[in-house]
Amino acid sequence: MKLERIPCWSSFFALILIAASLGADSVKPGSSPIPTPTTKPILPRPKSALTEVIRSHEFEDVDGVVRPSEAPAASKLETRKTSWTSADIDGIIERRLATSKTAPSPLTSDEAFLRRVSLDLIGKPPSIVAIRQFVASKAPDKRAILVESLLHHPEFGENWARYWRDVIAFRSPNENDRAVDYPQFVDWLSREINGNIGWNKIASAIITATGRTDENGATAFTLAEEADPVELAGEVSRVFLGIQIQCAQCHDHPSDPWKREQFHEFAAFFSGVRRKQVQRPSPGQKAVYQVSTSGPTRYGMTDLKNPEKKVPITPRFFLGESPQVSEQVTTEGRLSLAADYVTSPDNPWFARAFVNRVWTTLVGEGFYDLVDDLGPTRSANSSELLDGLAEQWVDHQYNVRWLYRTILNTRAYGRESRSTNSAAGRTPFAANIPSRLRADQIYDALAQTFNLEQAAKKQVEKAGREKAPKPDAKPDDPIRKLVDHAFGVDPSTPGADVVGTIPQALYMMNSPLVSKAVQAQPGSMLGILMASAGTPREAIDGLYLKTLARRPNPKELATCLHYLDNVGNRREGFEDILWGLVNSTEFISRR
Repeated sequence: MKLERIPCWSSFFALILIAASLGADSVKPGSSPIPTPTTKPILPRPKSALTEVIRSHEFEDVDGVVRPSEAPAASKLETRKTSWTSADIDGIIERRLATSKTAPSPLTSDEAFLRRVSLDLIGKPPSIVAIRQFVASKAPDKRAILVESLLHHPEFGENWARYWRDVIAFRSPNENDRAVDYPQFVDWLSREINGNIGWNKIASAIITATGRTDENGATAFTLAEEADPVELAGEVSRVFLGIQIQCAQCHDHPSDPWKREQFHEFAAFFSGVRRKQVQRPSPGQKAVYQVSTSGPTRYGMTDLKNPEKKVPITPRFFLGESPQVSEQVTTEGRLSLAADYVTSPDNPWFARAFVNRVWTTLVGEGFYDLVDDLGPTRSANSSELLDGLAEQWVDHQYNVRWLYRTILNTRAYGRESRSTNSAAGRTPFAANIPSRLRADQIYDALAQTFNLEQAAKKQVEKAGREKAPKPDAKPDDPIRKLVDHAFGVDPSTPGADVVGTIPQALYMMNSPLVSKAVQAQPGSMLGILMASAGTPREAIDGLYLKTLARRPNPKELATCLHYLDNVGNRREGFEDILWGLVNSTEFISRR
């Protein structure tokens, strides 16, 4: 296979040196960390350079202040008199580390923090302008202000809606089911998250969703499980409670206390849910399906002694003490009861599951080994921290922004990335663990690096349209679909189990997208950068900021300059450096 981005094999080893210097454990940004600030209810209007950082993320302030989300309507829950802060969380972690005589990693650099939190919250790296201005800012609480601005960015909801789309899609019994309208689901969930709707209300809306796919995006969950009561029971428990009760479908659970009858009692809540096609597909238009509650509510469990016989089962929730539900309750009533049981403040697993999943994604390791297999027989790392944070989140009405804000402003989140494994064992939360980017994040990193959104806008304007859509506005965007196919992975998979593949490497090395985008043509990202840079050092600096959101260290700079001196052709030399950076492990990693 011809590798088009390597002009001569004698120069290939210099590119290897560039990529090797970007390994998972070799990048240690050297700038001095700043203390993690304490989150404030209302933050003052940022000044000068920091204002531009927030503008670069399209965050609109209100009445001269950067405000956190509106508090949700009061409920029957009584809020505790004291509320945990990020410092309280750090205190618990650091006391545990001190007991084990483990030194935590220092706080990471401003550049690394900005890239990490941007990827975590809005799914894409920051711009060069944002990096330079954030690093230059002297505001002592600039990290907290940045977190607040990103939490209000419209792409915060979109990024995390895609995350939950993948959580559902990768465990669907039929991955190619055309009845599921995932773009509608992402659009609906984006609005819910950006509107700061409590997670309990979002979960309830998903569990009880009915209607047409083109009118109610929340129906995607039920359709992904083919409206099958057995599939729905297992996935509702796994996704929203972190409990794998589906293992008790055919027999009593082998390791947890769930009985087979308990599983089917929970599945009985979803009997009567049906799906049907209400509009056939047409050119440019997907088929439309509808979720209804028109089916019979009677539910039966197969008799193991006589497989042809069904044992009548009435609904009952498997956690805590709950009565059986009358057979007279309608399907709508059963769904509503199931949602109430799952999201009840008296059910600690609902809050634990979400807190554990978010913490795992942001810090790199969680309180349990698996984000969707907590279970009552497993022990959590620092149950004091998990239970306390979950209880506080319940007190805050399942406010999603509050949870993210509280975690993101901890020192635990802001530490340098490294493994927490050692010869003496694992010491959780001593550092932020690096992880592979999701497929959507890789696509958006490529789009940000190569200015693909600007190119798409110019193409649309050239065609005479009034407004250019985002590259992913079309459900069947071919480039995003290719990246999804190559890099897609179940978000519930432990980070240590996510490894690179040969097709992924070949895509980044030799795909038409990358091969064309790295060329230094007039109007291309590299062409513009080379024309505006005064010296090779400035151009290299710009390439690193554009691809990795940081400046090169002295060794990397020396390697690149040496390569440019030896390659002969300046344009091809910069193309090869850009190609090497995009193909580095660091480019597709979150650290």
